[in-house]
Amino acid sequence: MMRIAAGVGAMALLAACQTAQPGVAEVDPEGHALAQAACAGCHSVEPYGLSPNPDAPEWPVIANTPGLTRETLTTWLVEAHNYPEQMDFYLEEDEVELLVNYMLTLRREDFHPPY
Repeated sequence: MMRIAAGVGAMALLAACQTAQPGVAEVDPEGHALAQAACAGCHSVEPYGLSPNPDAPEWPVIANTPGLTRETLTTWLVEAHNYPEQMDFYLEEDEVELLVNYMLTLRREDFHPPY
């Protein structure tokens, strides 16, 4: 987790320089930076693009899953035993909140899966 925390700090500074796009929810730079540091090795954590690992769903696909709520997403991230073997890591409560908040900014009313 120490390497992730160091990377998050640097990425948060870079993300803070980005400007918001019209019609897109305000992105918390710290949540985006954590997603980049902890998850982007396998998942696409950006609004568009395919995941580096074809078996890892893109975050916009997850965020726009019918029936997904803040509560169900939070529960899934907290319950580490639900993770696939490749995701064998632990998230602190504040990290879960940051990731959930960021992931929910990827919701779009006009969303269409990339495949």
